[in-house]
Amino acid sequence: MLIGFFDNIPPLLYRTIYYILLIGLCLFISLSNLHKDSNKLITNSNFVTNTLAIILSIFITVFIGLRPVSGPAFIDMYLYNFSYENVITDYVSIDFNEEWLWHNFTFFCKDIGMSNREYFLSVAIIYYGLMAITCWKLMRRNFLLAVLFCFVSFSCFSYGTNGIRNGMACSILMFAISLLDGFNWKVIISISLMFIAMSIHRSTMLPAFCSIIAILLIKKPQYALYFWVLSIFISLVLGEQVTQFFSSLGFDDRMEQYANLDEMGETIETSEYNVGFRWDFLIYSMMPIVMFWYVTTKRNFKDKLYNIIAITYTLANAFWVMVIRSNQSNRFAYLSWFLYPIVIAYPLIRMNIWEDQDKKTAIILLAYAGFTFFMNFIYT
Repeated sequence: MLIGFFDNIPPLLYRTIYYILLIGLCLFISLSNLHKDSNKLITNSNFVTNTLAIILSIFITVFIGLRPVSGPAFIDMYLYNFSYENVITDYVSIDFNEEWLWHNFTFFCKDIGMSNREYFLSVAIIYYGLMAITCWKLMRRNFLLAVLFCFVSFSCFSYGTNGIRNGMACSILMFAISLLDGFNWKVIISISLMFIAMSIHRSTMLPAFCSIIAILLIKKPQYALYFWVLSIFISLVLGEQVTQFFSSLGFDDRMEQYANLDEMGETIETSEYNVGFRWDFLIYSMMPIVMFWYVTTKRNFKDKLYNIIAITYTLANAFWVMVIRSNQSNRFAYLSWFLYPIVIAYPLIRMNIWEDQDKKTAIILLAYAGFTFFMNFIYT
């Protein structure tokens, strides 16, 4: 019955419906707090808002998971669907050089008789579900606000409908990083989840490695910030050489493909966003780094877990900046962008930064949702 209901929605309208719903909620919350000179948003957790966040998370998961298979609307989904319907190989053994877990996950779904729509729903449950669980773990003081920051982020829809394997792996990694708040039993779980993420999409090796560096090597946040600024100059002066160097490391074969091909045309999103040095995307990527700098350096807040998350974002984004000229480089930008909403929202919900924090949070959420609206309905 549910599948039949979603089949009645034109596939090309999915993006519009998704963002209108979420941006509308962001607009309502922002406008209702613009006039307030208080700090209630960071202590506003209650049964009603938590329930609304849970309902929203379930609805978005089902809405995206049961979307119709459509080439014009979701090109990658169409290709994944073709592969799923034509699975012919059996389970494969653990192979660190291959994304064996994704293959076994796909074969398992096929083996137990899942339809293609149930298969995509299971991916969406992991993608959106772990995102919501991470928000609850980190920012339960205002679970609804945290979920909105994640779901309305610029890349969230794209990696829930097209780059689904990358999105699924990054959500697993997001939850894994949220467990790195001390050297305890949770670290073992976190490392295991990182291994799972890399076995689904090898490129997550980069942010996983950056998170380990954040824990073991970088004691002062400023060092990560300096490295990010340095990456811009490296990209401007040695961009092509750096791209070729990273592609030769072989942590992801797609890197080498993107560095050497002029046209990939893999998805609607990637075919439009990656030509030359993207100053607009660099400015977009800079916003969490500005927040990170302001919170840790200007205001001198000390939060170990936030530092780990923000340093991971900064280092992974610096890597993307250095290869920004490569074709389909937004595929690598997402290796930092998946943490974008967490780096922005965490201080707003967990830290008492300003006296009129409700108003400033409303403005930030409004600008955040406005950027997504602009990029999806006007700029592209």
